[in-house]
This record gives sequence, structure tokens and C-alpha cells, in this order.
Amino acid sequence: MTTTSSIRIDLNALEGNLEAVATLAGGGVADWKRVCAVVKSDAYGLGAPRIAGSMAEMGIRTFAAYSPEEALSVATAARGADVLVLMPVHQLDRGGAAMHLLANEKLHFTAHSIEQVRDLEFEAAELGIVLPLHLELDTGMGRGGCEERDALQILAQISQSPRLRLAGVMTHLPDALDDADSARDRGRRFRSFLEAAGDLVPAKVLRHAAATAALHDSTLRLDMVRVGLAWTGYQPRGAGITPSSIKLQPAISWWSRLVQVRRLSAGRSIGYGCTTTIDRDTIAGLVPVGYADGLPSSRTGPHRLVVHGPRGAVSVPVLGRMNMDQCVVDLTDVGPVDPNADVEIVSADADSPVALPRVAARSEVMPYELLCGLSARIPRIIVAGGVRAKSDQPAGIVIDSIESKHRIGFG
Repeated sequence: MTTTSSIRIDLNALEGNLEAVATLAGGGVADWKRVCAVVKSDAYGLGAPRIAGSMAEMGIRTFAAYSPEEALSVATAARGADVLVLMPVHQLDRGGAAMHLLANEKLHFTAHSIEQVRDLEFEAAELGIVLPLHLELDTGMGRGGCEERDALQILAQISQSPRLRLAGVMTHLPDALDDADSARDRGRRFRSFLEAAGDLVPAKVLRHAAATAALHDSTLRLDMVRVGLAWTGYQPRGAGITPSSIKLQPAISWWSRLVQVRRLSAGRSIGYGCTTTIDRDTIAGLVPVGYADGLPSSRTGPHRLVVHGPRGAVSVPVLGRMNMDQCVVDLTDVGPVDPNADVEIVSADADSPVALPRVAARSEVMPYELLCGLSARIPRIIVAGGVRAKSDQPAGIVIDSIESKHRIGFG
């Protein structure tokens, strides 16, 4: 059947963003080996296997996922790439696909504690493999990782084991957005630790930090950067980087269409709780998108959507409360409009009133949260050749359709 909503991933923009990060990390020359693409939470809800497969074709050779299950799906799609598992893991999957990847050292694991490392050493010995590990030093995030006092012991344990290989040392800075000076101090602390570790961290071992910090400060780029939101085309708010340093193109857009247009008389109330009363005769449009699709209620005034009519793209307010599966928009100032006109929920135009950061800000959530909250029932479509997309006709060339668990396709 024909869907009334779709999420588009522009392959050209995706590749351009990754190349921009690779160029920044490479000091002016794109060095794809210096980029680790973070695709946890199903690539922020966009479909990790298809996204990772496309990234691998572009040149990305290292990925990060949170769980072993995620990592397995990513490694299978991005053939030949290394995938880092971020969560603390104590047991290894002995399934056929996992064993092939483990035997070829394509699944890397994060070392968080001495007890966990000993468990992984035992597992590796049982399977007769060598396991690549990345030590995570906690420089202030306070979640995973280990303290400096334990890190040297973990490094010693790894160096003495024939079943473990130190592949990386990493950190994740908690204040790269909010306090540049503090982030730099934490970066210096990380470097000081590396110096103190001496031969326990051989020269070939990768030193890496999350890309938010790396985009913010060249001293934090190290050997490799882990890039998350930036590959979608957005820089996290507050990142202290000038627009000329790295140019990103939003790669994500969310489209729907009008399913009804009607006239309402002045004085009518709109929606649950009668929280909105219109003060003029109004042309109201019904858009089949609501909070069940992942568009939260706005907390800073009404949401806005962009309707495409004869006058072009026009920003319109949502009237009344957000509903589960639908919302009402004011079309009065749009002019004559097709009853099936296209509607942008999230735009790939960074200057649009419905650019991802603006939609997220109205709901007082981070762009990450908005992306991860998008419903699995909305088809994800990978396209190339332009970001303009209609609700029932893909932009440019359709590369692939990432169907939801409800198997919604295109008519």
C-alpha cells in the first residue's frame, strides 16, 4: 500500500559529510582510516545495516555500535570493516557468523574493568582467538570506562596475555559542548595518561575521542575520531567550530502529505482540552503524523510544518495539541493548496524552520533523541541525487528501501 510518511536519507549528503570529517581528521586530506562511524541504536533509528553498508562502500573501515548484537549486524553489512562494541561485555557469542568475525579480529571490544578483561581473556582462550580491546579511560563522563588508577592494571593485563591485543585507548568527553576549556583540560589529562602508560600503549595503538570534541578542538582529534550526529549533517549545538572549517549537509528529511482540507469558522476550538481557539475563519489541513510517529509535543510554542503549494514552501503552525497519529495545521495563509500537498516534518535544508535542530528545540529534546524516537512504522528510504522528496515519489534515484517491521512499502 501507499504510505503517507517517509524518512529520506540522502546518500550524496551522507558521503559529503563523512568526507568532510575525514578531511578535517586528516589535516586537509581525506583520510578515511581516521574516522570511526558511530551507528548505535540502529544508526539513530535510520537503519544500521543499510547505512553501514553504504558507508563502507564510501571508504569507512571502522564502526562503533553499542551491543554485540548491533555490532554483528553492522559487521555483516559492512564487509571487512572493524566494529567496536561499546558496552561492557563479559561473554562472547559462539554463533557461526560471530565466530567468523571474531576469528578474523573484526569485532573489537571496549575494556571497562579488570574483571571484565579477565572474563574476555578466558572467553578468547576457550575459543582459541586473539581479541582486540580498546581501553576506555573515564575523563569525567561517569558512565562506562575506568578510572586512571585501574587503567594501568588493565593495560598490564592486556599486554601480558597472548589472547588479548590492545587495539585502542579511548575517552568520551562530557563537556565538549558546554565548556571548551574544561574539554581541553580533560584532553590534556587523557594525553598525560597516555604518556604515563609508556610502553603499555604501543605506537600502533589508536588513540581516539568522540568527534564532538574533535570537531571542537584540533588538539583532541588524535589518531581517530568517532563521529555520530555529524554524519547525518548536523553539528551538536555549542560546538566551537567555524562554518568554514567543516561544511555539513543535512542528509535526513521526513515527509508526509495532507489527507484532508476543511474550513473552520472563527471561534471554534481545536484538539484535546480545547487549548486553542481560532479567532478567524480558518482553512485547516490534516497531516497524518503525531507523537506515535516520533514527533513530540512542542513545549515552546506551536510546532511548525512546511507545506508545499503553488506559492512554494510555506511554514505553517500546528493548531492545538499534538495527537497520536495526526495533527492539524493552519493553511489559511498558504493560498490555494492541493488536498494531497506535500508536507515537510523535518527538512534537509539547514535554514528551514523545520530543520532537525529547530524541531528538536521546540520539543526540548536533543536532535539525537528526536532521531532515535522516530517510529519503526515509517519507511526509511535511501536516495541519491537531491534532497527534495515527495511523500509518494522519491527524490533523485531510489537506492534502497529500508522497510519497517510493519513491512510498509511504496505503491
